[in-house]
Amino acid sequence: MATVQRLTKRVNELEEWVKENELTGGPNGTLDVMQFLINETRMSAQVRTQLEQQVNNLRALTFEFINQHELTEEWNEFLQEKEEEAKDGEEVGEEDTKESKPSKEEKSKETKK
Repeated sequence: MATVQRLTKRVNELEEWVKENELTGGPNGTLDVMQFLINETRMSAQVRTQLEQQVNNLRALTFEFINQHELTEEWNEFLQEKEEEAKDGEEVGEEDTKESKPSKEEKSKETKK
């Protein structure tokens, strides 16, 4: 008898829940929402994977370009400058770069012209 009462109570709670959620389309609406969310999650995961692949491809092409044009030393100097700036807590903006002395990269570009 107790199990019949518990089951009846559960069924009644489910019926109330269905009535409360009829604005969203009832159980079918809830299922549609869940399917939509699952599909969006899948699509965002695919987009993230594609972006990661594109970033990796760009990174590989960049390093290939640097190696082919023998820019490894200049690249390392550029990274060294950026690390020093980060350590000093300087944030280089457009205004700061206009007033400061030209970097080694800028000097090398000027000499190549």
